[in-house]
Amino acid sequence: MADVLTAPPEREDRLPTLAHGAIIVRLGRFLDEYVAARDAGLVCGPQTTFKMVGTPPTRSPDLAFVRKDRLPANLDTDADFAPDLAVEVVSGSDTFGDVDAKVQQYLASGVRLVWLVDPVLHTVTVLAADRRPQLCTEADDLVGDPVLPDLHISVRQLFP
Repeated sequence: MADVLTAPPEREDRLPTLAHGAIIVRLGRFLDEYVAARDAGLVCGPQTTFKMVGTPPTRSPDLAFVRKDRLPANLDTDADFAPDLAVEVVSGSDTFGDVDAKVQQYLASGVRLVWLVDPVLHTVTVLAADRRPQLCTEADDLVGDPVLPDLHISVRQLFP
């Protein structure tokens, strides 16, 4: 079980591509519009760190969402908790082992929903602790249930 909670640290030399950055902005825009319209919480960008169980002790997902009722009164503080949603856009330098370890660490830390975006295959894999992974293609909608009820985003719209 210790191996499941031990994930490789994020490395500074894994720089994102143009497509990687564009996907983060596009998905972030959809998430932020949904969250703001419902006053549902906070969408955070890729430099926000969250506390994790295991090693490394913190992670910075490409995008994250935290429900309003879980936010601290002072947002000018480090997140000593895991987000409700973590989004990772897979980089060309990521290995399957890197990505799997990161997902397992997110789920073990209490992240309720993980979206893995593959810029090459134009897919999003939806992962949660209580269900099997679901692969969404460009023909599908990405659904936010149960973390973001009624959120539907066309996967096709995420890719430049």
